[in-house]
Amino acid sequence: MIKYGIKITKPWSKEMYDHNDKVADMMKKNIEKSIVEHQNDFDKLNELMVLCGGIKYGDGYSIDELYADVHDEIYNVQNYWLNEEYPYYVEKGLVEKVDLEFIGYE
Repeated sequence: MIKYGIKITKPWSKEMYDHNDKVADMMKKNIEKSIVEHQNDFDKLNELMVLCGGIKYGDGYSIDELYADVHDEIYNVQNYWLNEEYPYYVEKGLVEKVDLEFIGYE
């Protein structure tokens, strides 16, 4: 199978990893944009934290702590997680759709 001009192989090829990293970078830029847009909305930031880190903050945390921490989580989020979770947050209207899809997770 070939997608985006890249042959899908197992184990994955360097081309596949490079493509998926490119897709992840696009998604992370959209997440960053949404974080900045919702910097004063604890609930939406918390949803973005779930998208990036799979965790949710409860009472006792300030919005400033959440804002800083969700920024940190962007850099740690794995591609496989974004592949699974990102489309749901697009449907919710929290992040923008990207033009490319991950490959090799089929």
